[in-house]
Amino acid sequence: MNPLAGDAPSLGCLTPGSALLQQLLQQSLGATPLLIRSGGTTSRCAGHGCWTLDLRRHRHHRYLQDSRQIEFGAGLTMAELLQRLRAVGRSLPIGLSGRPGSGFILTGGMGPLSRSQGLAVDHITAIEGCWGSGEPFVLDLAQCQSSDPPGMGDRWRALLGAAPFLAVVTGLRLRTQPVQPLQLRRGLVIPSQLPELLRIAEQWPDTCSLQWTWGEVIEIYAVDCGATSSSSLQELDPILGSAPGTAVHIWRDQLDLPAFGSLAAEQAPAEPMRCEVLGRLGPAIGHNAESLMGRLEDHMQHRPHRSCSISAQQLGGATMRITPDSTSFVHRDAIWKPWITAAWAPGDQAGRERSLAWMQQVSDDFRLSCPGVHLAQLHDHLPSHQQELIDAYGDWLPKLRALKSELDPRGQLPPL
Repeated sequence: MNPLAGDAPSLGCLTPGSALLQQLLQQSLGATPLLIRSGGTTSRCAGHGCWTLDLRRHRHHRYLQDSRQIEFGAGLTMAELLQRLRAVGRSLPIGLSGRPGSGFILTGGMGPLSRSQGLAVDHITAIEGCWGSGEPFVLDLAQCQSSDPPGMGDRWRALLGAAPFLAVVTGLRLRTQPVQPLQLRRGLVIPSQLPELLRIAEQWPDTCSLQWTWGEVIEIYAVDCGATSSSSLQELDPILGSAPGTAVHIWRDQLDLPAFGSLAAEQAPAEPMRCEVLGRLGPAIGHNAESLMGRLEDHMQHRPHRSCSISAQQLGGATMRITPDSTSFVHRDAIWKPWITAAWAPGDQAGRERSLAWMQQVSDDFRLSCPGVHLAQLHDHLPSHQQELIDAYGDWLPKLRALKSELDPRGQLPPL
């Protein structure tokens, strides 16, 4: 479990099957909101004075050969899901880690292959679970697109990106992709090189994506899923040089890729910490990168804990080919997702406050170039929650709140 969630004095952990889940949601358990654990990586899978619904008993899976889709329970992690798909030569676009559960998919699901294959949430073709009211549901993409019965289309859209506020999802069906080899190029750079890297990446074909993380040092992590005979990653030669450690390496699939940030981690000894993460979304920033990076460098020089960091991953391509009103992930113009990690030592309440204030300051500096928010982590326990909801859902938020009143009338799940 996420260390911060593991520290929380929660009321306990419940592991209901489908029938008991309905009954639980139909009664008061003495505290709200109910929090969800699937992979257990989010800081809000447990909380002070809250119950946790642990979905890890929902671990079924079935590959549908005819449609090349997979049905699976919400208790599988992304790594476990890919391992099952590997046996049939299929895959899904996961994130930079295989540890998250289905919450990764339901809140958007972005990673190194998003530019070529789209967001994980865009692969969903069926969802089952219970609304916050306790009413069970099974929704199918084709049915919801026909709007029969009326209102199903709005419910479907709401689940694709805002499910944690409305329902407990226990099962999904997703389209899959063929397994393909991946080219990876990593290296360490200095802050003055980041603007040029962003401009290079913003001209890449959809098969390529750039990720970077800035802590003690800056690590770049560039992935290409195109033909292995040539690669746009060679365009990084002027910055990375030709040292053996920066060469392009070919990996079998996403499961085999080395961990994102592992090069940077070698430069700083690991130490216990607790953290919160805030993700933003915005269009191309290469043309304005120098001024932004100057402000970020100042923040990094004054970060309150050495594990505070700023990272980013590249979107665009296939993620932009879905209309904004198809899902609750409305920021289809996003080219970059930067995220800010606020870190502090376990038990250091004053350090926590300083780091959260630092995270908010960095977020405010990002807001002009990256006005959107990606709610991969829920912050309903922090003062920033309401503004994050506005930045995440925009004009779609009033309809989400109306659906919340209808589908979770007693507020069993996190608030909107």
